[in-house]
Amino acid sequence: MEPSHPLHQLADQIERAGLSAPVAMVLHIVAPFDVVCSQGAQALAPFARGTRWASAIETLALPAHWPALRDLLWARLRAR
Repeated sequence: MEPSHPLHQLADQIERAGLSAPVAMVLHIVAPFDVVCSQGAQALAPFARGTRWASAIETLALPAHWPALRDLLWARLRAR
């Protein structure tokens, strides 16, 4: 994935907010439910259009992005 990929942008936003560790832990806890979580994001997407949450929700609407974001955050935490 190139650095401008939406997952990298989302990880950057999470890191800037100082929430890397808590978000990584929550993503690890909900790992068995990645597909259900992505379906929840898909259900919320129409309501988030035009808001600051739209890009994050669209990114997380794909089931494969949940483990990718989890791995990206854990890799960044280990690199510290």
